[in-house]
Amino acid sequence: MENNVYMRSNRSIKSITLTRLLLLVPMMAYGIYKNGLYLYFHHYIGLQELFKPVLLIVGSAIIGGVINLLYEYGVKRRKEKISEALFSSFHIEYAILSACITSINVDLFIYFGVLTIILMLSKFFKNRINIMCVIFLIIYGISYYTHGFHFANAYETSKVFDLEFMDFLIGRGAGGIASTHIILLVLALFGAFITNNNKTNITIFSILGYVIPLFLFCILKEKNFTNLLFSNNYLFIVSFVATDSVTSCYTPKGMLIFGVLIGALTFGFTFLNPIIAPFISILIVSLFNNLIDRKSSHFANRN
Repeated sequence: MENNVYMRSNRSIKSITLTRLLLLVPMMAYGIYKNGLYLYFHHYIGLQELFKPVLLIVGSAIIGGVINLLYEYGVKRRKEKISEALFSSFHIEYAILSACITSINVDLFIYFGVLTIILMLSKFFKNRINIMCVIFLIIYGISYYTHGFHFANAYETSKVFDLEFMDFLIGRGAGGIASTHIILLVLALFGAFITNNNKTNITIFSILGYVIPLFLFCILKEKNFTNLLFSNNYLFIVSFVATDSVTSCYTPKGMLIFGVLIGALTFGFTFLNPIIAPFISILIVSLFNNLIDRKSSHFANRN
C-alpha cells in the first residue's frame, strides 16, 4: 500500500483523502447548484442535464474506487479490508478533483473513458507525473478537436457579462464545475492548513510566481488584471492539483522553487493558451520534483 507519502507524514491515505475532499464539499455543492439546479429552474437545461454535475463527481469517485479495488484484489492479489483497498492510493481524490476542474460541457463518454484509462495506466507507472493534469489535457485535446472546449455553461453563454471582483469571489465566473467560488476556496485552504492537509507553501509561491509578472504586464499593457487572474481556474488548480501528494515537492526550499516555477511557466504559457497553461506548467515541473527536493536540500545543508 502506498502509505506515508504525503509530506513524509505517517498519516494514512484514507485520512488525507477524506479530509481534503470533505473540505471541498461546499465548492462541489455550489458547482452542482450553479451548473445544474440554477440552470434547470431557469429553463436553460432539461431534466437529463440537471444531474450531469452530480454524475461527473459521483461517477468519478466510483471509477477511482473501483480501479483501486481491482488493482489490489485482482493484480496484487491482496486480502485486505475493502476500506483499505479503496484508499490504497490517491486515485479517488484524483478522480473527484478531475471532475471539479472539468467543464460542464464535456462529453460524458470522452470524460469517463479518458479518466478510466489514465487512472488504470497510472497504476503501472507508479504515479510519476501529475495524473490530473494528464487527464485534463487529454480531455481538452479531444474535446477541442471534436466539438470545441469552453467552460461557460448554458446561462453564461446566453449573455455578455461584465464581471467585477466580487462576482469572481462568489463564483460567478466561468470555470470547472466546482472550482470557481473563491471565498469557498479560501475557506477550504484554511481548513487544509489547520488540519495539515495541504502543501500551503506551494500554493502561496505558485500564486506569487504568477500574480507578480501578470500584474506588471497588466500595468504596462493596460489589461484587466482581475479578468486575467480568474480566467483559467488558476487559484483552484495550484491549491489542489499542484499540491498533489505524490508528485509535488515536500522540502521547504523545494516547495518554494516548485511553486515559483509553476507560476512563472503559467504566466508564459498563458499567452499561448490560458486554459491549459497551468496544467502544462504543473506537468512539466512535477517531472522534476524529486530533483528539486534533492538539490534544494543539498544546497541548504551546505549553508
